[in-house]
Amino acid sequence: MPAAACLAGGEALPCDSGTVTQQLAAQRPVQTAGPAAVNPTGLVAAAAAIRGAAVAAAGLILATGLATIIWAMTPGSGPDVAAAMRGGVLGFAAANLMPIDIGGVTLSLPPLLFTLMLVVLLASTARRGRFLPEGRYQETVSVLITALVYGVIVAATTRGFGPPDAVGPQWVWTAPAIALGATGGAMLQPGSAWHQWCVATLPRWLRVSIRGGGVGLGMLLAGGGLAVTVGLISHFGDVVSVAALAAPSWMDGAGLALLGLAYLPNAVIAGAGYATGVGFEIGAGTYSPFSTIPVDLPAIPLLAAVPDAAGRSWIGLIFLAVPVAAGFLISRVVIKRLATRADRALAAGAGALLTGGLLAAAVAIARGGVGDGRWSTMGSPPLLIAAAVTVEVGVIAVTLAGLTGVRTVPWRAAAPAPSTRSAGAAKASLVSPSTITGKQKRRSKRAMQESDSAQDRPAKKGRRSKRRVGSRSKESVDPTMVPTTEVVAESDPATSEVATDVDSGTTSAGASSASGGDSADENPVAEASDDVSGSATVEELSVDPREPPDPVAAEVPAQDVSRTDTPARDS
Repeated sequence: MPAAACLAGGEALPCDSGTVTQQLAAQRPVQTAGPAAVNPTGLVAAAAAIRGAAVAAAGLILATGLATIIWAMTPGSGPDVAAAMRGGVLGFAAANLMPIDIGGVTLSLPPLLFTLMLVVLLASTARRGRFLPEGRYQETVSVLITALVYGVIVAATTRGFGPPDAVGPQWVWTAPAIALGATGGAMLQPGSAWHQWCVATLPRWLRVSIRGGGVGLGMLLAGGGLAVTVGLISHFGDVVSVAALAAPSWMDGAGLALLGLAYLPNAVIAGAGYATGVGFEIGAGTYSPFSTIPVDLPAIPLLAAVPDAAGRSWIGLIFLAVPVAAGFLISRVVIKRLATRADRALAAGAGALLTGGLLAAAVAIARGGVGDGRWSTMGSPPLLIAAAVTVEVGVIAVTLAGLTGVRTVPWRAAAPAPSTRSAGAAKASLVSPSTITGKQKRRSKRAMQESDSAQDRPAKKGRRSKRRVGSRSKESVDPTMVPTTEVVAESDPATSEVATDVDSGTTSAGASSASGGDSADENPVAEASDDVSGSATVEELSVDPREPPDPVAAEVPAQDVSRTDTPARDS
């Protein structure tokens, strides 16, 4: 049809442009999302090396930058900025737990604030970047490469740019150890392959104990920080006097304040040791809630927070409640996450042991001194701290975890009882509840009670189905007026003269059915089929198809059951 005639005809004439003869634009291929590609191990290792180098460079720049700022703020520091930057390199080495030599005096007390900054940088960059590790192998390679590169750069910069012989070669292992611990701990975070392996391998009580150990350590450190705060507040006048004596100008005061901040974590850990009852020592002086032997201390404002009275400290005895609180918190952690008292007690004991070990490790790291004289020892004894914390925290945690819910919570989980159901009941339980009718529910209940074998069950099922069909027919029609007719549905439609339509609920006898017969409500066979069609299957209304057809029954002429002269029922 021409285009003009098609347009002029309006809606009366349909317009068809014809079949497509050529496809001008190529069909765009559909992109299906395939499995995520795994980064090559070489790229993962290169990315880990870059992260280690970046953290080392950032730490070095931070240390030298702070040293330069302090040099600029202190007029009496001299005109040589290079000396100030070399001092920053030594500070970077001290932050990596390396003892440094300054003018023949060895400083082994690390500034833990800068150490914590380096640890945070290493941990935060372990799983950041483009080429992230996939799987335990690549995660292990990433951790080792980061620690190795970081340690090499720290050793090269501290020994190469610092003062000669200021850092001994025997301490170069501390930097890679810090990087290994920080990045390794970051790889155990949720989402990593090592974390999934730990969840699948370690028992639940052990995983809960790790969480409890972290909670206990946090509580002890919080108690140490509270002890330092109370000491500074109670000796505030001494703090001001010492600061005015050591730093007469505000610039000197700023440098002294920065020094106090750098060693504030050391003071908190020493305060945690004081709260446990073990105490700490500074040179020849010992400080504990039970006994204090004070000595004259250097003019540093942070040291003014230590107790100055000899003997027992009643305020210090109040801090002995900190380990009790730590044990209580550990018990609450395990009680909320474990279901038996045995697992709770085991997890509480392991959590207390882990708390003592972690605090002892922190005390060992924060411990140090200045020179070889009277100030060569500062801090708490690690072994005594580990033993005291384990006992103090463990007794409270294990007692509360084991006795809480003693009447309602079992000691151990009960073993599951063996199943006593028969095979028929197990088979019946596999049927979907949404497809079971009333009769099928009753048959399932009878199957759970029967102990017959599976071979006798089909025959009984067939007999019960025939009895139900006969009983329904007798209920609807008087048996004295209507002869009982058994409907047989044979498998061969060519030789069958009686066909039963189960879906519609009607019965026809070949082609001899009268068109003006009674309704299906007056036909007993149709009524029986209608009742059975909603709950029974065709297998229940028919003879076993495996049996051969009866030749005598095949010769009997079909009866017209649709035209049955049935009198009216008695009301």
